[in-house]
Formats: sequence, structure tokens, C-alpha cells
Amino acid sequence: MNEGDSDMNHVKQAPQAQIQTKRSFSIIWVVPIIAMLIGGWLAFKAWSEKGPEITITFESADGLEANKTKIKFKDVEVGTVTEIKLKDDLSGVVVTAEINKNAEHYMTEKTRFWVVRARVAAGEVSGLGTLFSGAYIGCNPSKSGKANRDFRGLEKPPVVTSGLPGRHFMLETGTLGSLDVGSPVYYRGIKVGKVIAYDF
Repeated sequence: MNEGDSDMNHVKQAPQAQIQTKRSFSIIWVVPIIAMLIGGWLAFKAWSEKGPEITITFESADGLEANKTKIKFKDVEVGTVTEIKLKDDLSGVVVTAEINKNAEHYMTEKTRFWVVRARVAAGEVSGLGTLFSGAYIGCNPSKSGKANRDFRGLEKPPVVTSGLPGRHFMLETGTLGSLDVGSPVYYRGIKVGKVIAYDF
């Protein structure tokens, strides 16, 4: 037997090597998986807390801005304006707003909206906070009535809002004189009210 045959026999008798690939979980995948879980949780949270969308019609959008103007009740934010567009007949503007989910059941046919701006009348100033923060939409919510999503906004603040004590009266006179919106009403020298509107 020559040397070449001996080498061939050794090769035939040598065991075959078994190659196994070891699969192990790489720690590099932990970060993207955690990011996906957090992103999914945030998306679910935003969806679950999303409130209804409503529309409010006004004569003008003066002082209102999409994604900035808030809707408030007793200085508590209950919604945000998301879009402002003209009506089809150009007679006014349509304001689209998203209401907080916890205020959804207050959106009924008796709920009222109006724009709160700084006003100066009869020596009295109201809405001073809007000079710095901008105008906002005031809301007078109501649980009574049918659920509603389309509203017509008031051009003037309402006479009495929910939760505030007081009554309103209608007086008749021959001339208006020096009276104006905001003029005080006195009883025995004590201010007991004010003029909120006048008409023919």
C-alpha cells in the first residue's frame, strides 16, 4: 500500500463534521420592539380619548385660528378648533372642532357657542385675557335635548349661562338715551345688573 492509499483511507474513516447554526435572540431587536409597543399604545390611547367632531356656523371667523383656538366652559378647555372654511353661499364661516370625550354628552341641541373677545362698553372692559391668549369660543353646555353635532353660533354672548345665578328682564322705553351694552343697572345706588342687548 502506498502512501497515497493510506491517506485516502484516513479520509474515508474520518467522521463527517456536523455544522449547526445557533439561533440566538439579538439584543439589538429589543429597541425597535419597545418602540413599536410604545407607538401602538400611544395610538390606541389617542384613539380611545378622541371625542366627537362638531361644526359651528358664525358670521365671521374674526380672531379664530385652526388648531389654536380653544373651546372653553368656565375657563376649562373642552375642545379645539381644527378647521375653518367658508360656507358654500359665502354667507358665513363653518368652524369644525373636536370636543373632548368627557364633554361628548353635553353636545345637545340646546348647547350654545359664541366667540369671546375683548369688549369695551359703558366704561367696563371684559375679556381682557383674550388680548394675550387670543379669542376663544365660549360654550354653554346642556344635557337636555337631543344629541347634536351641527350648531349655529351666537354673535353676542348669551344673557345668562348655566351655573350662574341671575335672571334677565326686558324693558321698554321711548328712547335709548345714553344706554349701551354693558351699561350698569343700579338699585338704591348699588349695581344689580347690566344691559346686555337692545333692539327696536
